[in-house]
Amino acid sequence: MINKVLIVLCVSIVFVLGYWAYLDTQNKRHQELMRIIQEAEKNLQTIERNPNRVSHSNLASYNLQKYISDKKIFF
Repeated sequence: MINKVLIVLCVSIVFVLGYWAYLDTQNKRHQELMRIIQEAEKNLQTIERNPNRVSHSNLASYNLQKYISDKKIFF
């Protein structure tokens, strides 16, 4: 009788500890994702506040258009 109780108790403890470890892992993943999202938002705001952003963002398309017109490539 006492052996059955100890077995059930040990199995229950293993399940509880396993579930606790699962929750802890999920919490850490959530915190890491939130940190990454906050960093991305901060970097995006920094880029958007950059006064030279407009000229840099159009530079690549300008160079491509110039290359296409120089090579007489038509789509």
